[in-house]
Amino acid sequence: MEIQVENIFKRNFAKKPFELEKITDAVLKAMLSVQNGDVKDAESISMDVYNTLVARKKESPNYVPNVEEIQDLVEHKLMQSKFLDVAKAYI
Repeated sequence: MEIQVENIFKRNFAKKPFELEKITDAVLKAMLSVQNGDVKDAESISMDVYNTLVARKKESPNYVPNVEEIQDLVEHKLMQSKFLDVAKAYI
């Protein structure tokens, strides 16, 4: 059985379905704001984030990430990439 991240906790502690597209959209907006990167780059960063979340869920089957944790991961993945200016725009 493939492990998937299906839900997240919002800031108000509501449990909502996980939507990878929202991460991609946020990264793409930051990329566009500094004119560095495209949809494929944004998808690559968001998949890196997702793979990290899946790895955490493998270690702890009841794991549900929260919005802040995902934002921190996106910042971390951007800072590890060639998109340092995008990381600043995203933050």
